[in-house]
Amino acid sequence: MEALQPLNDALKRRGIRGRIVAVKDRLFLRGTFATVDSARKDRRIALGLPAQQGQLLEAENRVVALAAIIATTGIVPAELPWDAPAPVSPRATLGQITVADAVSQLECDFWQGKVRTSAAERTWDRLKAETDRLPQAATLTMDLLVATANNTEDGSRTRLESCKVLKRLAKLVGITGTDRLDALRTPYEPEVRDVPGSDAVAALVEQVIDHPTWGWCTWALATYGCRPAEVFSLRPADDGTAQVLTVKRKGKLPTWRTALALPVATCPGARQVPWDVTAPAKYDSATAKIYCDRWAGWLRRQHPTIQLYDLRQAWAIRSISKLPSTSMAAKCMGHDIAVHHRTYHRWIDQADIAEVAARLIA
Repeated sequence: MEALQPLNDALKRRGIRGRIVAVKDRLFLRGTFATVDSARKDRRIALGLPAQQGQLLEAENRVVALAAIIATTGIVPAELPWDAPAPVSPRATLGQITVADAVSQLECDFWQGKVRTSAAERTWDRLKAETDRLPQAATLTMDLLVATANNTEDGSRTRLESCKVLKRLAKLVGITGTDRLDALRTPYEPEVRDVPGSDAVAALVEQVIDHPTWGWCTWALATYGCRPAEVFSLRPADDGTAQVLTVKRKGKLPTWRTALALPVATCPGARQVPWDVTAPAKYDSATAKIYCDRWAGWLRRQHPTIQLYDLRQAWAIRSISKLPSTSMAAKCMGHDIAVHHRTYHRWIDQADIAEVAARLIA
């Protein structure tokens, strides 16, 4: 497994001896260790996990835990930590559990089978922020969950997210009555923004195109309609296409796709990005967020009413009249056709009606 190399490098930097290896589709820790009844020698310690990408985080956690035991005792224990039965909380046995214990279970459940990427870390932080609304020492009950959700604004995105997370927490620890949380999930309609037209986008690009850091990036975003974070990987070809990484893949590395140019302004020249992403493994969502935040702040100072995502949406709207199908536009933008129709249905419907009207007039 290629992914084992960076994992082993990380273990080495932490001063942990041994390497994680894959043997017959299972993961092992290989190194020189002593046991209670034997001298030090090269050993392969079963980590109790399949050799799958989604198990690498748990493998790392198990190696770190084992390394701590070996550092204290000097030997590999007869019973490995992951082979021991999990302790059962007395209160959980009685059908009671504190909020803090339930949140701890939620954290374990969330990370099970996940690679600890910066994107996954941010997702967990959002879940944790919702559980932080609960009094941690209190006994977790459905009444408490409903009261907490009720403290959020009715019809808001916050209410929607709160109900989703609290319902997940309740189901995880076996608390019934989650339909009460469903009843609080009032419809949320995000604000519909006005998307700038082609002339406005062209004027903006012409205005900023000579900027040494963000000029090329802004031109590329408007021209290819990719996500702002994807611009750092975008590599245009001479045929009007570009290769770009699709970064919205939960728990997976980005993959390359082909984007299509719908130009609004002349290319400013050589590709110039502040952070060059050359391969899927080089992409880091936390770093991308830092650069995108800087870029968005700079753009706000140039044009307070236009946001980065407006340039992607403007590309999608231009594509309605320029491309032969919405499925092609969806592929170029890196999402499926259902997402494309759901996001841009208002403009697609307008274009369809206008086309019919034009035929009737003719």
